[in-house]
This record gives sequence, C-alpha cells and structure tokens, in this order.
Amino acid sequence: MIESSESELDVEALKARIRDAVTQRELSGEPSFITASMDLYKLLSANGSASHSSLADLLVADISAREHTETSLSLQPIFVPREDNHYQLEDLLQYHDHHFIWNAYRALLKREPDPEGYRGYLARLRSGERNKIDILASLSSSPEGKRANVEVEGLKQRAMFRRLYFVPVVGYLAELAVSLFRLPVLLRHQRQLENHLIAQQETLSHHFDQKLADQRESYLESLRQVAPRIADSLDLIRKTHANFAELQQQQITVLFRQQQRTIAENLAYTTNGRKRIPERRWHEFYAAFADQFRGDPETVKAELKPYLAHLKDAGITSEILDLGCGRGEWLELLKENRVYATGVEKNSVHALALRNKLLSVIEADALEYLRGLKKESLHAITAFHLIEHLEFAQLVELLDEVNRVLRPGGLLMLETPNPKNLVVGACNFYSDPSHRQPLFPETLQFLLERLGFNRVRIEYLHPAAGSPFENDLPGSKELDTWLFGARDFAAFAWKD
Repeated sequence: MIESSESELDVEALKARIRDAVTQRELSGEPSFITASMDLYKLLSANGSASHSSLADLLVADISAREHTETSLSLQPIFVPREDNHYQLEDLLQYHDHHFIWNAYRALLKREPDPEGYRGYLARLRSGERNKIDILASLSSSPEGKRANVEVEGLKQRAMFRRLYFVPVVGYLAELAVSLFRLPVLLRHQRQLENHLIAQQETLSHHFDQKLADQRESYLESLRQVAPRIADSLDLIRKTHANFAELQQQQITVLFRQQQRTIAENLAYTTNGRKRIPERRWHEFYAAFADQFRGDPETVKAELKPYLAHLKDAGITSEILDLGCGRGEWLELLKENRVYATGVEKNSVHALALRNKLLSVIEADALEYLRGLKKESLHAITAFHLIEHLEFAQLVELLDEVNRVLRPGGLLMLETPNPKNLVVGACNFYSDPSHRQPLFPETLQFLLERLGFNRVRIEYLHPAAGSPFENDLPGSKELDTWLFGARDFAAFAWKD
C-alpha cells in the first residue's frame, strides 16, 4: 500500500472544496462556467498544484472581455444589507424563490446560506409546506439569528398568527376565516402578480431583442469586412469550376462516343455488317454446344488429372486461378483433392451452374479480371482450351497480365488443340464456331519465352486410338503422327 506524504495534494478535501464552491455559485443564482474555471484554478493554486500564471491571466482576460461586452439581466431588485440591522417586512418579502432564501440569510444571519439549509428551505418554500413568513421567523428565532440581533418590523406579529395555523382543527378554521377575510386582498395580489409577470416578460423580450440586434450588427460588420475576400474566392471557384466542367464535358463526350462505337461494334453488328447474336442467347447456345461436343465431364476430369502432379511437385495448394473455367471439371477435381482455386468464366450460364455446385466462380472476362488483380498475388494460373478463342493481340496481352500477377516461382499451365494432328488442325478445330486459329506448339513456346517466362516446356496429350500405322513400314510413323497423334498439347511455364 502506498502512503501519501503531507506535501501531497489531498484530493478528497479538494473535491469537497470544489463542490462547496459550485454550490455557493448556484445559491447566488449566477452560475458561470468561466467563474467555475477560475475557482478551480484558485483552489489548485492554493494547494500547490498550479504554478503557471499564464492560465490565470488567460481566464482573467476572458472574464474581463465578457464583462465589457455582455450586460447581465436581473429580474429582481438588488439586495443591499442594512448597516443598522433594521428591515421592514416588505424589504424581504419582495424577493422570490432562491433569491428570497439567499437574501434572508444575508439579512438575518449576516452570511451566505450553507448548502444544507439552502436546499431544505427552498424545497419547503416551493412545495408550499412553509411560506416566506415561516422561513423568516425560523431564521430569526434560531440561536444564530438571536446573536445577529436583526429586527424585522412586523415579523413577530405575523409569525405568531402563522403559528396558530399549525394547531389541529383550530388552525384550519383560523386559516379558512383569514382567507375569506383577505379574499379581496388576495385578488388584488393576484392581479399584481399577473402584471408583474407581464412586466418581466416584456423586460426579457426587450433584453433579448436588444442582444439580437447587437449581435446582428456585429455579424454584419464582420461580414462587411470579409465580403471582398469572399467575393474573390467565389470568383476563383467559379473560374476553376468552369474549367473543370469544360474538361469533364470533353472527357464525357470522348467516353460516350467510344462507348457508342464499342456497343455498335461488339453488340449490334459483326465486322461484315451482319447482326450479332444477343449475348444471353449466345451464352445459352455455347453452353449447350459444350455439353454436346466437349465430352463427358468424368472423361474430361480423367484427362485433366495428370495436371495435379505438377501442382503437387511445386507445392501449390492455394491461390490458383483458372481462366475460362467453362463447365468446371478442373475446379471440381481440385476441390476433390483439397486444392483451393477460383474460376473466371464469362459465360453466365456456365457461371450460374458452377455457383449452384458451390464452386468459387467469378463471372467476368478473363483479361479484364486479370487487370484488376494485384501484382504477384497468385501461385498458379491455368487455362484449358481458352487461348485458341483469342486473337493474337489479345493472347499477348493476356500472357503479359499473367506474368505480372504470378508470384516468383509461380506456374502457368495451358492446354490447347494440337494443329500437328492434321485431323485436328484442318477439320475438328473448326467445329467450334468461336475458335480463332490454332496455335503451333513451337510458336506458343517462343511467345512465352519472349514474354519473360522461364523453363517453358511442351507436352503432347491425348493421342487418337486405333491407328493402323503402328508398324515399321516407310512413312507409317509420319502418318501415325499426322492422323492419329496427340490431339492436344500443354505448355508449362514458370516465373522465376
């Protein structure tokens, strides 16, 4: 336990003094945040906890400024204690509520009220339990009041008569009789009170009207001083806004014209002027086409299974992106082997079907999606039978984006039809109306190496069965390669 030394600040005593100061300020009817700040500063200074005079100077300056600029409003007369200790009863009865309690203490006990006595008398006065005569008599007859020896002319007689009211039955009858007798006086007092309240309302209204007028004039003067600078600033803003609007209009015009050309070229008509198939209809058509010509999904998954070994050898189990995922056979195979990948598919029919299978698929154009990815954010990118659907310029841009997005050590795996098989290159390739042109294996290898990929390797896949040229006759080997050779090839490339 840590004991406090005598030189340390007594926090509890300080808090008690602060509470007393706040209560005294409330009793006076003049609460002020600035005064409270000054009282707190003085209390702290008295206990050695404030040593910077600048704080006091600042507060005093603020108070002085407010005293010169603000006029207080008082709706009750200012109380001036009598030096001869002699008061008329009406001298004290003219005050009301907390002002009455405050001034009664100052007149009869010659001091400010203590918090407990103030709150007790004020509560009884407001509740009607005691009236002003009762409170004045109580203060005057107290031991402290007797020592003060202050005379209030007419108080003793009124107080004695008031005590009669507290006698059972007799007091009730006496109070009823007096009330009936004083009814005309009470009515006159009621009218006086109404006139007094109206006068106070008029005084308040006049005071606030004057304050508003003074503030309005002050604000207008400030506005007149800053108006030229505001006008200059507004003029500069208008000019800047005009220039910006003009540039914005030019940009919008260019973008609008470009958009119109894009819509006309890509959605409405083909290059030869024939009307293009609506996108939704095309997606439905191509989904049905893939179901018929791509082959059985389980067969396709079996043909893709060897690619798992390449990922396993590279230690890649996550952050894999499959471009043009189509029906999703590769994504299903990866999920079955607890390898986590995301697919990108432009065809809305395929994308919806894969999402229904709870596969991670993003409906977007592959190139556009790659452009939005962060640099070096993926471990592997795959694309099975996608690149043959792209124009050569699109393919170059796609591979550039792949190189940017792959992390060092990342793997790219591509699969596409093999044109060295003459049946594929001259016939089967064109069964898909969306194919652009077949890619020669060595050409794709050259392109990948040229674009910065390393360890590029080509593998030939899926040879046709039933070749009659598997013999040693002259020309059989060539015929077997051209007619029954690999129908697809794969390209593996690394980013080192």
